Amino acid sequence: MGNLLRCLIILLFPLTLSAQQKVAAELFALKSERKQKLYDLNLEIAPEGGENRMTTEFRDTQGKVVVTEKGVAAGDKFVSYEIVRPQTGESGRISVEGDKIKFEYQGADGKKKSAEEKNKGLLLCTSNFGPFVLSNWSKFQNGESVGVRYAVWDRLETVGFTIKKVGESEVNGEKLMELQMKPTSFIIAALVDPVHFWYSEKDKNLRVMKGRVPVKQMKGGKWSDLDAEVVYTKVQDSVSK
Repeated sequence: MGNLLRCLIILLFPLTLSAQQKVAAELFALKSERKQKLYDLNLEIAPEGGENRMTTEFRDTQGKVVVTEKGVAAGDKFVSYEIVRPQTGESGRISVEGDKIKFEYQGADGKKKSAEEKNKGLLLCTSNFGPFVLSNWSKFQNGESVGVRYAVWDRLETVGFTIKKVGESEVNGEKLMELQMKPTSFIIAALVDPVHFWYSEKDKNLRVMKGRVPVKQMKGGKWSDLDAEVVYTKVQDSVSK
């Protein structure tokens, strides 16, 4: 069950179609008080033809690219998501075609798998996570829970989650809203830790995320799933012509 949240990062910013954005982030080991840096992240978001096209790139501390992601969203609606992970030799793609969600996966051994399921309910993935938060901001502020079907690339299926506000805090004078994303299945929830997000109440952008990330960490001579603290910084915001 550890890989259920593997594609949660990173395209999580509420977006507008009028501006191109570049965002940077640093990934730290949990409970290291941001002293043990593991990876760097760069995110670019560009509007095109009424859609937001997003690209992320993870690099290790030596500057080597270890994971790339591409996502497309139409407003808060999911369109597609792609991931390539050189670390493990895996890749995957999720797309919506008509009333179907289609999954494609290729393992390190080159073997390919595919699956599809009916598109029902509120479909969520990293491609549309930020716009989804923006669309449901007032619900979260009012304490409402929102149920979603989250598309997981390497499981070739969607999984049910509930997202709700669980707290507020103030850091360096900035007020933050804390959201929690938790599996709806009691069985899965007992095995998978919830993911937490801290959004600025001022600009509604993501500041910090704690949970499963798509990069891995070497432990005992093999790649293992990684939960990390991701700290975001908005680098550039330019108006598209």
